[in-house]
Amino acid sequence: MIVSRLGGKRVLAVAICLGAAFIVGVAVQNYKATTKLRAENKQINRQLAAMSENLKQLTAVAENLKQLGNLPLAYAETPEGLKLVPAEHGVTKDDLDFVKRFRGPLLDLKTNFETTSPRDIKKLLHSSLLAEFERDPRNLTLAETKRRALITFAMLRVNGSMPTYEVRDTVPNDFKSMLLGTSGNCSDFTIRVMMVAEALGLKAALISANTPSLPGHVFADVYDPEEDTAYMLDANFNVLIAREHTQGRGFFETLLASNQVDQDNFSRVASVKALPVYFRYVDPGEKGLYGTPLTASYINEIRSKREDTWRQWTSQDLDDLVDWWKRIPNHRPRTLAEIEVYLTKIPAEFDSSGDYAARLRTVAEVELPEPAKLAQTK
Repeated sequence: MIVSRLGGKRVLAVAICLGAAFIVGVAVQNYKATTKLRAENKQINRQLAAMSENLKQLTAVAENLKQLGNLPLAYAETPEGLKLVPAEHGVTKDDLDFVKRFRGPLLDLKTNFETTSPRDIKKLLHSSLLAEFERDPRNLTLAETKRRALITFAMLRVNGSMPTYEVRDTVPNDFKSMLLGTSGNCSDFTIRVMMVAEALGLKAALISANTPSLPGHVFADVYDPEEDTAYMLDANFNVLIAREHTQGRGFFETLLASNQVDQDNFSRVASVKALPVYFRYVDPGEKGLYGTPLTASYINEIRSKREDTWRQWTSQDLDDLVDWWKRIPNHRPRTLAEIEVYLTKIPAEFDSSGDYAARLRTVAEVELPEPAKLAQTK
């Protein structure tokens, strides 16, 4: 009996110990679980705080993006060097580097126009442009063919040879200024690109337009007999449109001779090449005394609209163009030889365009005023 009682007490003691151990084990497990939960909660709170901070940063970025147009994102050239300006007032670094490739006079500024004949000047212009073009292999990438790349290069060089845009009413009646002057407007650019075109064996006519899409602008209609391709060259804004296989006809002669459907189709599929351009300074001249003059920033702002403007113009403004010619005889298409009536210092050697403008006038059903008609018979 005594042994039995002692055995029972031991069993009870063991049971109590086991129970206590179980309770302690459960408590330890609960403590560990609670500690883990607390750690996880702290981690979650840290993550939530980080997410909240990220959200604030994203909100700040979104606000900055809304103001993107006002941030200095482009370069402008000033007397103090390059400056960052709002995008519409400047150009990207890549565009600026592109434009700089084509800067410089077309001929040595020391060229003596008094002792060098116009014929030799024309030959010198031809050889200088070809040498420059061949010197830089990057020029071959300007267009699909070497000949077209050369014509594109010539337009870019004309633009780069006149660094200052000047608001004025007339082109200086001086041969050297026409080729080497450093300031001018669309008329000056066009006269110069026509001289360059004839030096390269092209035919050229001056086109004056005052239409809804182009309210007052001058550019060149050029034809290349080597590839039977006609061009619209806007050397002022570095815009080129090529039209292949015109069968000897000029750009606008072909366009005006076609019907409205063909004009619309050409406008839609034409490759309007708007190359980098940058206006650094505008001299308002006397215009600044009587009205609000153009500014470089204003002209630079419209660069992005060049392709849309020309695409719209080639289909929607042609009737307005012809109407402008009919109303204002002095603004009808002319070759350099025909412009010589007004700019008498254009040498007679620049006369290789023949009846190029006359054929366009025939399609448009307009004629030159009498003095200009007389000049054709010289």
